[in-house]
Amino acid sequence: MGRQLFLHHYMPALYFGILLLGVGFDLLTIKLVNRKRLMAASLFIFSVIYVYRCFIPITYAEPWTQSLCENAKWRSSWDFDCAQYHQNLEDYKIKKPLVIEGLNKVREAVNSYLGHAQQAKVVEGVNVISDKLSLSLTETSSLEEDLSATGTTQLD
Repeated sequence: MGRQLFLHHYMPALYFGILLLGVGFDLLTIKLVNRKRLMAASLFIFSVIYVYRCFIPITYAEPWTQSLCENAKWRSSWDFDCAQYHQNLEDYKIKKPLVIEGLNKVREAVNSYLGHAQQAKVVEGVNVISDKLSLSLTETSSLEEDLSATGTTQLD
């Protein structure tokens, strides 16, 4: 296995690259009229948005077709696997939207956190004193009976 590269290793270079981009644009267009500088800046911004939109399926794993993947290979040396994508976008249709499934998981987690879910029962081997568990009077008496039957000390 070779050297591992992580995204955070490139953050300082990205920061300085963005700063140098502004300085370079200013140096290249300093002799232009403001209207032409604005047009050059808007052309650059629209080209960045275009490239972003072309490659967004790779970055964010959005649906993509095999033909769009092949068209996105601008150079012959680029080697991404277009066979993993479907032939058309209708093949990506799923029965249950992921948003609804995610909302159900969030609802279950909130209910569990707020105590609306089924409460956990006391099991053997739990140290009630050090874990600071609060038990009702009936649970305490049944737990004391279990403890005395096993020969351990009683609860205070």
